[in-house]
Amino acid sequence: MTTVFIYCAAIGGTLLVVQFVLLLFGAGGDTDMGDGGHTVGHDQGAFLKLFSVQTVTTFATFFGLIGLATEGLGWSAPAVASSATLAGVASLWLVTRLMRGLSALQSQGNVDLKNAIGQQGSVYLRVPAAGQGHGRVLVQVQSRSVECRAISKGGEIPTGAAIRVIEHTDDDVLVVEPV
Repeated sequence: MTTVFIYCAAIGGTLLVVQFVLLLFGAGGDTDMGDGGHTVGHDQGAFLKLFSVQTVTTFATFFGLIGLATEGLGWSAPAVASSATLAGVASLWLVTRLMRGLSALQSQGNVDLKNAIGQQGSVYLRVPAAGQGHGRVLVQVQSRSVECRAISKGGEIPTGAAIRVIEHTDDDVLVVEPV
């Protein structure tokens, strides 16, 4: 059993160190890749989500280290095997929980101007009458103050006037009306 524990600790520990060094230099992060327009189901059961390169190498490392430590203390073979397995499973579970927690911190920073429809704001630079150009407005979108190009379907809207967004065009221009 000692040989198995040494191999698990050495291989798992080496892979953990390599992963850590690669992450320090920017390698190994998540990458978005297109699927070529194909719809492929990637849903996994909860059991399969436990397994990743990080969790498996962590399991092997702690399985080997705890196995060596308990064997060195003179524990019986079943006690050594069960404690090593329990330590490996606990480390696998802990790393899985940590990775889920880290992924929950990820967010998209994109503002979708479609969410501006119905919102009120103010004119930053006058909005000319319909068909005579663009103005600028300040609107709260997704808890952010955003300055956008705006047009009016009616008359001119002066600087400082309160407005409501009634439409969003394809070229990221807001159609506004005075409030």
